Amino acid sequence: MERVLYDYHLAQGMAEAVSLEEGKTPEQIRYEYQQAVFRKHGITEAEFDSSMVFYCSDLTKLNLIYQHVGERLQREADALGVVTGPRDIYAGLTAIGDTANVWSDRSLFVVKPHAMENYQEWQLLCDTSWLPGDDIMWRFAVICLSRSRQPDAFADLVVSYTNDSIRSFVTGISGTSNVELNIKNPKDWMPREINGHLYTPVENDPQKARFVFAVMPALIRFHQPSSVREAWKADTLQTDSLANDTLVIDSLSQSEAETPERRRSPEEIREEQVIDKTIQVTKQKLYQPKPGSRRRTRQLRHATRK
Repeated sequence: MERVLYDYHLAQGMAEAVSLEEGKTPEQIRYEYQQAVFRKHGITEAEFDSSMVFYCSDLTKLNLIYQHVGERLQREADALGVVTGPRDIYAGLTAIGDTANVWSDRSLFVVKPHAMENYQEWQLLCDTSWLPGDDIMWRFAVICLSRSRQPDAFADLVVSYTNDSIRSFVTGISGTSNVELNIKNPKDWMPREINGHLYTPVENDPQKARFVFAVMPALIRFHQPSSVREAWKADTLQTDSLANDTLVIDSLSQSEAETPERRRSPEEIREEQVIDKTIQVTKQKLYQPKPGSRRRTRQLRHATRK
């Protein structure tokens, strides 16, 4: 299995490096290279998929296999001294330098479409080797065993900063490919914590089952060139054009500013208020019923009786 996976990833890298042939998609070219590996080892694609599913039950063995595969690929690359594509320039990086591979977590992630097994995550706390404005890239190779045409999985990269800001990058994963998640950081933002997640939806239909393997991960930290950092430093040392606005002179004299006004009592405030004591009286006219009305007749009768 180790020899098969070595040739499998070597073929995948070759497929990524070759120019596209007329009328063929990258997926078709990748498929042809993978089939060549299966013919070389005398196996079918179904047997390869079954073997990968078998190793899902023993991730310790699969992780050990991929450690050996990664070491062999590194030895071959060092011996040949050849860079076959833009992605391969990160293969030989260490944790030291302006462009460094600071990955320190596991070398294999596996997610399955079952509850509690469909999610994997990792975390890195940034130390003093990180600088404000460092760019970040999480990259890994993927093997997807799936018959679905929908995205097999999703990966995201989340960066938290010392100013309590957060930036993230999310991508869908389909088929077997190389995945890269990049985050460009502002010049004065200092990374505090980095998190990565790999997720696949839960699926109860066995016909739609899928297994996603993320292997040989790397976390690349990019220091900005010294010339860029010097330019940033010069920008921060410029004189503030609004500095004089903070030196506004108070129009009050020093004695007036230091002598606060005495607080008046409620009685004094009431005495100062102007109160209109004139009472306007309006006399209401006596109502007199019209002559001939019933009320007027009753009043006349009542006066006669008296």
